[in-house]
Amino acid sequence: ASLFFPSSNPPHPPPPPLIMGLWAAYNARLASNPLSTKTLTSLTGFVLGDLVAQAPALSKGESWDAKRTGKMAAFAVCLHGPIGHYWYGFLDKTIMTSAPTSPQAVIAKTAIDQILWAPIFTSVFFGSMKLMDGKADEIVDEVKEKLWPTMKVNWVLWPAAHVVNFRFVPSSQRILYINIVQVGYNAFLSTMTSAKRADEAIPDEIKEAKEGLAIALDETKSAVADLKKKV
Repeated sequence: ASLFFPSSNPPHPPPPPLIMGLWAAYNARLASNPLSTKTLTSLTGFVLGDLVAQAPALSKGESWDAKRTGKMAAFAVCLHGPIGHYWYGFLDKTIMTSAPTSPQAVIAKTAIDQILWAPIFTSVFFGSMKLMDGKADEIVDEVKEKLWPTMKVNWVLWPAAHVVNFRFVPSSQRILYINIVQVGYNAFLSTMTSAKRADEAIPDEIKEAKEGLAIALDETKSAVADLKKKV
């Protein structure tokens, strides 16, 4: 089967009633309180991402860095969730609204997101982490040091993920989809921000980041497989 032609495989059994009930409840809350629901969704994704990043250290008996998790959570609640809600809403309301899932619209939205939004998001992320550390004077150097290495990893994952996002995912559920994919990427971001310099993340910590990125790629593949069943 392909993304554009139905599968000839036998139909899959329906999800368990509990899953269907949770999904219905989530969508009902999304319809009635979209901003707060997407913010809580981002909170979950960022906290899980940080826990994935810390898992190797925790398995070795090291202490949980609660402050690090708290900073990721604060960024998700204060910035990622709310800004994501308005940013993706803006794209959907302004880019080729007459054919929002056409190849041209998908390419345009993905390009704008990755060329414009991704570097801004990444810079704001590193700046926010320094600000929460009480080191505002180090923000510029932090961004200069870590932006480019982070963007190179970003562009391995997110262009393909957003093609799926803008082609198949309903506008209201973009933040959910992004956070499912982003659990692994958030592990990478958490690892990068905890390193004193970008090159310090390369020898050992980048291995953990790559593991997180592999999780994100697997999640993207799973999302594509699920979407194929619906097409």
